[in-house]
Amino acid sequence: MVEIEGYNLPDELYYTKDHTWARVEDDGTVTVGLDAFGARAAGKIEFIDLPMEDDEFETGEAFGSLESAKWVGGLLMPVGGSVSAVNETIEDELGLLLEDPYGEGWLIKVKPSNLKDDLKTLVHGTDIGQWLKKEIANRKKK
Repeated sequence: MVEIEGYNLPDELYYTKDHTWARVEDDGTVTVGLDAFGARAAGKIEFIDLPMEDDEFETGEAFGSLESAKWVGGLLMPVGGSVSAVNETIEDELGLLLEDPYGEGWLIKVKPSNLKDDLKTLVHGTDIGQWLKKEIANRKKK
């Protein structure tokens, strides 16, 4: 677990520059969520729009959107593929995005189409700490 200035990012996960994360499950599916930094930066989240099961997305494509008092924006796919499950609980319990972003606050599960290549483009392992420090510094400048 990488912890810097109160932000926790599990080092076994893969991260996009836009703060979605990906966890490769034992069955080969990928669970996707919003990381703790992204959730806190968004502020009080008021609305989330998620896709339907079987929707297909390319890597980097918006699969949903998030609306807060501070921000409205897209949630970007860390890996391309077909949506196999949607966390419908999150739509009624938006607080889970902040309270448990890597557990009950997950967003979608994906059957990946090109996992090996997609994972190469994400921040992972020893690179997470340096990346998170830069993100925190950039946020402080705003």
